[in-house]
Amino acid sequence: MSMLSETNSVCDSNDGMDSTVVDYNNLSLEEREELELEKKELEKGKHRIYRRLSKRLPDGSTGYYTKKIVVYNTKSNPGTRIRDPVCGVYSGTDRVGSKMEHQYFKVKMVDYFTNEREGLTLFYDSPEGYERHQFTRVSTDIKNAWHKRRAEFTGVTLPRFDAPKHIVIK
Repeated sequence: MSMLSETNSVCDSNDGMDSTVVDYNNLSLEEREELELEKKELEKGKHRIYRRLSKRLPDGSTGYYTKKIVVYNTKSNPGTRIRDPVCGVYSGTDRVGSKMEHQYFKVKMVDYFTNEREGLTLFYDSPEGYERHQFTRVSTDIKNAWHKRRAEFTGVTLPRFDAPKHIVIK
């Protein structure tokens, strides 16, 4: 059983798992070293990117703020397990370079670099998932093409969760 049980992720859930909090001060030296190794392993591929987003101010003008977004990179080497960019969880059997890669919405962010000097590669379940996580919009043509290609590949049509045409911010 892993000693690391406390994470700060949007994927945290209490689904019957042991959720005891580890008191770092009461651990032996070996347990602390093991915990540090587990933390380092989980943190590999974790990146923080910052987006400048606009918001409507009460006086009707537009203001800006900076939003920190945590993403988990998937290495682009063939055979690497695909990692969820929001939670950091690795898929069970889906690997980079396999046919199963076609069921993901793949995004290559060349503006941000990893330690290996390559851009971030992110595999989302859908374009809508990418939009929600990155606070951005994808064109309808790209979404339709991806949904059509995925339906042909898997034989299953995903439900569409498009944003409303007009958003009123109060």
